Amino acid sequence: MNLRLWHMNADFETELSHGFGVYRRPQKFDALNRRLAPHLLWLAHPGDALWLPEPWPEDVRREARRRGVKLFSPEQTKSLASHVFTPWGWTRSAAAAGEQSGATIRSHPSFETVARVNSKLWSHALEVELGWAMPGASAVSSLAGLRETVARVCRAADDKWVVKSPHGFAARERVLGRGPVLDAPQAKWCERHLARGEPLIFQPWLEVIREYGITLEISARGSCDMRGISDLQTNGAGTGRGYLLGRRPTLTRLTALEHIAAKVGARLYKEGYYGPVGIDALEHTRGFHPLLEINARYTMGFVALAVEKRRAPAGEVFWSLK
Repeated sequence: MNLRLWHMNADFETELSHGFGVYRRPQKFDALNRRLAPHLLWLAHPGDALWLPEPWPEDVRREARRRGVKLFSPEQTKSLASHVFTPWGWTRSAAAAGEQSGATIRSHPSFETVARVNSKLWSHALEVELGWAMPGASAVSSLAGLRETVARVCRAADDKWVVKSPHGFAARERVLGRGPVLDAPQAKWCERHLARGEPLIFQPWLEVIREYGITLEISARGSCDMRGISDLQTNGAGTGRGYLLGRRPTLTRLTALEHIAAKVGARLYKEGYYGPVGIDALEHTRGFHPLLEINARYTMGFVALAVEKRRAPAGEVFWSLK
């Protein structure tokens, strides 16, 4: 078994949104990465290591010891050449951290490929290509075009919708609305993004019954290994609260999800991507949407499945992200 050095870069999408210029991590993400990094212990095996700036909280030290995982600080000079560097997602700053650690960096997709397939513009184009596009959803490149789309698709006052930036994540970098009019605060947010030459994704809002998080590993040779289906629980605005453990999809739904994994995995590999992938599908009040989002990186769905495997709940149990 290959030993790994795990690295949390939860600002993955934020870095991708900056293109390939110099990226300086916003300070708020230092705290977020510190908070989320211990979740990687669920994915680690004995002998692995976790990249985590000091000071290390005592509960994290204790849990790492219990799992046989070493904690490794960026300030340490000891080389970890025996470990394979494994980031949350591949970006230039993540690769630089791997170089700094002295860990082994194996082949990975190009940064250009990673940025392209993680864009919602790419996944929307794939939905269209596969015949899975959500009715009314579209990519828009001007404020006038967005106003026209909102008015045409959401004619009733109670019709909900969402506008997303290409590299938003975890309900960040988006605006919600309802009805046929783009109000001033929403228009200001959209105009700011469009002014960067960044098209936006418009989607009618879907009322969730159940979200399915397909977790997938694509090998460097193109084989696709579906690791499982996570069960994300959100609030009414789509923000994740945690995961329901122990609830299996029906056989019919599982067959459909396996088909989605195979189709999307093959398309990602053709595009030049390999590695971990999270694919979101959605059961909603009007039917089933097979491709809501693609995250070509590790996701909390991978973590939730590891928690589920370790705890082996006899029934349905809620696991909080906090």
